[in-house]
Amino acid sequence: MSSKSLKLLVIAFFWIMILIYSKHVATVNVGSSTIIYVDPYESHGIVGQNFTINICISDVVDLYSWEFRLGWNSTILEAVGVFEGQFLKTGGDTFFTYKVNNTLGYMIVDCTLLGDVPGVSGDGVLATVKFYVESVGECLLDLYDTILINSAEQAIEHAEADGYYSTSMHDVAIIGLTASSTEVNVTVENQGTYTETFNVSVYYTRLFDPLIGTQTITLEAGASSTLSFNWTPPTYGRYEIRAEASTVPGEVDTVDNVQTITIFINCEALNPSSSADEMSVTIKQRETLYLITVFGRYVISWRAGLG
Repeated sequence: MSSKSLKLLVIAFFWIMILIYSKHVATVNVGSSTIIYVDPYESHGIVGQNFTINICISDVVDLYSWEFRLGWNSTILEAVGVFEGQFLKTGGDTFFTYKVNNTLGYMIVDCTLLGDVPGVSGDGVLATVKFYVESVGECLLDLYDTILINSAEQAIEHAEADGYYSTSMHDVAIIGLTASSTEVNVTVENQGTYTETFNVSVYYTRLFDPLIGTQTITLEAGASSTLSFNWTPPTYGRYEIRAEASTVPGEVDTVDNVQTITIFINCEALNPSSSADEMSVTIKQRETLYLITVFGRYVISWRAGLG
């Protein structure tokens, strides 16, 4: 028999065996500790770059052949490579094949030992899959319809575990801002997937933008912190307080890096020891105070409310 005919016979035998045992769907069994799983469970990638995952097996006995299907969101990821792992190769020669459908987002991968040899036991990598990140998003790496067969052509009961993908992001944000006549509190959060070090600056606005202060902070992914800035308003009036988190390298969403609030500082808050009679201007409940800078000098005016 020619080598070409032998190869065709092996392929035919392999697919017939898969069809015979295709009804054996992997299920969790309390009596079996064998598991086929995506490793790592959680993967991250950057748009325009590749990342890889392994399909691994744990605590298997006498594995002769295997098959799995893997699904993903095809608008986010594209499979660009499927490679056989070393686990089954330790038992002898193997036949490895796969089919990828990037339009629908799934693949079928198969492998079997060749010849009259015992199966392989233990833990290891069945296959490695390389993905290209097409767009920002997250999706399940769905491992399903897994089949494990031993050297006696019997199905091996086992469990299966999916993986999860999300796009790596650099993203910091200001999520809270409060102020009084003596202190400004800024709450910042790292909403990305990397530990970031960045500056948080606080300004007050009247007719110019004096800097209250800047602090540098390092946050791990998902962490948040509140920073306090002490300040002394130059006079009473209405102020806009603005907090800014500096943009970190690779950050796309910068809209939430700035937050503003408006507060009113009255004369009592500015100088608690002074009475209203001691102030040259008395602010009534329904009066609005305006401060105008003219050539570096403050001109105080006010408008009484109606009613």
